[in-house]
Amino acid sequence: IPEEVRKTCADFLGAPDSDYEIFFTGNTTEGINLVAGSMARADKKDTEPVIVGTLMEHSSNELPWRTVHGHTLIRLPIDQEGFIDPQSLAQLLEDYNRKGTYGKKRIRLVAISAASNVLGTCNRLEEISEIVHQYDARLLVDGAQLVAHRKADIAAKGYDYFVFSAHKVYAPFGSGALVARKGLLNYTPQEKESILSAGEENLAGIAAMGKAFEILGRVGMDLIETREQELSAYLLGELQKIPGIKLVGIKEYEAPRLAQRVGVIPFNLGNMVSFSVGKKLALHYGIGVRVGCHCAHILVKHVLGVGPGLERFQRIMQTLIPAMSFPGLVRVSLGIENTKDEVDAFLSALRQISTGDKKRTADCSRKEMKQIIPDYSETFQEKVFGSFQANKSK
Repeated sequence: IPEEVRKTCADFLGAPDSDYEIFFTGNTTEGINLVAGSMARADKKDTEPVIVGTLMEHSSNELPWRTVHGHTLIRLPIDQEGFIDPQSLAQLLEDYNRKGTYGKKRIRLVAISAASNVLGTCNRLEEISEIVHQYDARLLVDGAQLVAHRKADIAAKGYDYFVFSAHKVYAPFGSGALVARKGLLNYTPQEKESILSAGEENLAGIAAMGKAFEILGRVGMDLIETREQELSAYLLGELQKIPGIKLVGIKEYEAPRLAQRVGVIPFNLGNMVSFSVGKKLALHYGIGVRVGCHCAHILVKHVLGVGPGLERFQRIMQTLIPAMSFPGLVRVSLGIENTKDEVDAFLSALRQISTGDKKRTADCSRKEMKQIIPDYSETFQEKVFGSFQANKSK
């Protein structure tokens, strides 16, 4: 099973085994930790190595870099829509790696998300890859939020490392993978064999990952991207009409860079904390969203304008009152199973919440939820394949 799935992953991700090796992991974080551990062993060559991240990173692609022995972490800013400026990165690399503006400090790795789990923004990674390699640095791409929505094309875009979690492609049982360019990991052959063996112990997770990639391949990533773009544009346009909505990131459904985002839309509603909105959607309407800081605290605090003073106050209050809710964002996410009817149901629920409509006050009972979930699961495959097959035949 592991070798079959490794081949499936290589084909789906565009990472030929002549150039890349694939290590199965438990999740994205484990894959990044493997790269971080490798970097800690690298020959410093009389330099002080630097790792470049961004303000948009998930904790999986932020926390490991803080603890790499002998390395410094710096972060690139983002614009109002959540994108980094590739030319700012180029200037940073020029200053560090060619001009020697910062003494012995040299940028060795740029670690960036393929798509933000909060804003949905997809930076121009092919351009970024070219810039990074011009200055003798490496590029790690956190692909967790991308693999179910867009083609990865690892080799074509020149990534050195690519990591993801299999549950992001709808696969159960807790698996993931690190795709690394051959010759870059600083581990002995024995250590590599141990890493490979440990990752292959989760046969159920690996098999589920392989099957998920097969299904996505049958549906077609181009078709998934097109459908998601249509739903995202429609959802953004309708959200703007809801009283009290506060969108974050790309706000216009006709925005020039709308095509550079996956189907993730963050927002707040009036003066309600995100936890309250999420609870109402779940208990009154049976709609699931994510709320809070989404394991991307630096980004969420940045877009909400939470400064150091307020952050310190929040920490004190959280210590005193652990159950207290703090500023965050509501995030609605679109996947291959979602339809326009479901988007309309979500919009209708938000309108009722925004206007204080009291018609829906009864929470879903446990019995109701036990009926809803199996029914939804049974129709999932039919909805996905029936809908997309119809589109393909047009």
